[in-house]
Amino acid sequence: MKFATSFAVALLVGGLTAQTTVNPSEFKNAEGPSSNYYPYFYGHSRSIYRQFHYQEIHDLGTAKGAIKGILYRRDGFAYSGSKSPANWVDMEMALSKAKTTSQTASTTFTSNIGTNNVVVLKRKKVNFPSYPWLPTRPQPFFFSIPFDQGKFLAFTGGSVCVDIKVWDNSVYNATTRVYNRIYLDAASNSTSGTYSRRGRACYSSDQNNILPFYGYAYSYLYRSGSTYTLRLYGYSYYGLKGGTGIMLIAAKALPTPIPMPGSCYLYVDPTSILMMVPGTGVGYNSQKYTTYYYPPYQGNTRQYLNLPWSNSLRNAKLEVQMVGFDPKANSLGWTFTNLTSMNLPNYNPKGLSVSRIYRNGSTAFTSPTGYYHKSYGLITTFKM
Repeated sequence: MKFATSFAVALLVGGLTAQTTVNPSEFKNAEGPSSNYYPYFYGHSRSIYRQFHYQEIHDLGTAKGAIKGILYRRDGFAYSGSKSPANWVDMEMALSKAKTTSQTASTTFTSNIGTNNVVVLKRKKVNFPSYPWLPTRPQPFFFSIPFDQGKFLAFTGGSVCVDIKVWDNSVYNATTRVYNRIYLDAASNSTSGTYSRRGRACYSSDQNNILPFYGYAYSYLYRSGSTYTLRLYGYSYYGLKGGTGIMLIAAKALPTPIPMPGSCYLYVDPTSILMMVPGTGVGYNSQKYTTYYYPPYQGNTRQYLNLPWSNSLRNAKLEVQMVGFDPKANSLGWTFTNLTSMNLPNYNPKGLSVSRIYRNGSTAFTSPTGYYHKSYGLITTFKM
């Protein structure tokens, strides 16, 4: 019985140590709309400007437990394809149950710090190893702040104040005069969606296999008074001259694309198609052009769709592919673009659950106040 009890306790402790809380939670499995190299990886030729007093207020809701570590992830969009070199940061970190929330955070540093403030990492150089570029988005939570032995914050829910002091970093190489800024994934209360493209497009009959029929899509939130309208845009280029494209909007992509005639591929899952939006054919020198392209494109199409905004659409992911009618292109008579994965805006009228306050330069540690950026901060994993 004693062995069984000990084993159960070990399982419980092991389970607790494996728990994590990501904030803002909506970005747990989604790429953030912004990026930030404050306060860890800001590069400047003068070391004094690499000094930061930086705070973030995270609203963790009902999450409770001993906060034993903090991790960040690299931004998946900024400088994608490049490797992060090994770096160090001379820093100190303290945690407390914040006196404020992310929406009421003060520009006065001490007004945000709770009475249970714990220095979880005394000033030291923290080494971050080289990090490879990965094509996946979002990136894994890789950048870990190692707490001192036995240090943690006993957190009982609500908001946590992460108070950071940075004295210097190795991002700027004084010998080569090169900046190796590392952008971490950050949240912002944006009215714009994010998108990424992948896969291959095929050729239309008009282009003589020179330029493929490719496309992209994005989303934007319009506000009129207190009413919000979501607009979905779709564009395709190098299609059949005078042809009309169709924007396929689906809930998911196929795990493996289906080969089609003419070296085309179907990327969206046909069983999950939500809407099919016809486009308007646009010719060279048409007054419908919003952007001038060179050389003159043929068979350009554009689509847009207005939808009433609902908070349930925040950060929803859509898969978009354009299809163009072209009877001479292949035996099927249709051409297909690449795939666009689109995340709808993450806008919340109440704001996101993280904000930052910071000051850098010669007054970083002497000024009692900082600059307040509401609903903006690093996407953070709290090890609990």
